[in-house]
Amino acid sequence: MIPIDLYLRVREKEGRLYSDQIVARLPDIPADHPLVDEWRARAESANRLAHYVARLPQPPCILELGCGNGWLSHKLASISGVRVWGLDRGGSELAQAWRLFHASNLTFLNADIFRSPFALHSFDLIVLASVIQYFPDLAALIRALQDLLLPGGEIHVLDSPLYNENELASARERTRAYYASLGFPEMAGSYFHHIVSSLHPFSPRWLYRPRNWQTRFRRRLGRIMPPFAWFCIR
Repeated sequence: MIPIDLYLRVREKEGRLYSDQIVARLPDIPADHPLVDEWRARAESANRLAHYVARLPQPPCILELGCGNGWLSHKLASISGVRVWGLDRGGSELAQAWRLFHASNLTFLNADIFRSPFALHSFDLIVLASVIQYFPDLAALIRALQDLLLPGGEIHVLDSPLYNENELASARERTRAYYASLGFPEMAGSYFHHIVSSLHPFSPRWLYRPRNWQTRFRRRLGRIMPPFAWFCIR
């Protein structure tokens, strides 16, 4: 599992540790920020997810795994009737979530999901946004999370890279080169590349595909679209 201090040092070098003022407004971000396009794509993903949650027959109990600074948990907690738990492994980002976001239906926890503080069958939805790349065994993670789902519950994965088998070698090389360029070559050993076929045993339902013709058409019109798929597993 990735050392939290290494992860945070890399995040700082990438410019992804934000001030309280910026985090409080996420996913909205100043137009002159270097990562503005990335956050516009994240905003699109978050809005799609929030719309999905708001349309469910009953307000769900939600776990966000890898909540970081808490912005997405906070956004989901603004939906009427829901209950949200944000879980991460500590560090300055989780401290920021505790500091900034306060609501009676929102709780942040410092915990390891494989030593879960939750009882079995606790959640209607489990959300993983931009986090699966930090887990070495995606199938094992999904199985552990399925144990936490209530009957009819769903695991939602978004803003996370997935690869075809023939893309793996080049993706791993890009990752090695990227972290070496930042001065943290050891980080490549804690970043994992998952393939689409590893999901086949779970029969995922694809809610958004970045390579379909509708998404490509919207990009041609100048709309910033999420670069990664969104799928759910029961």
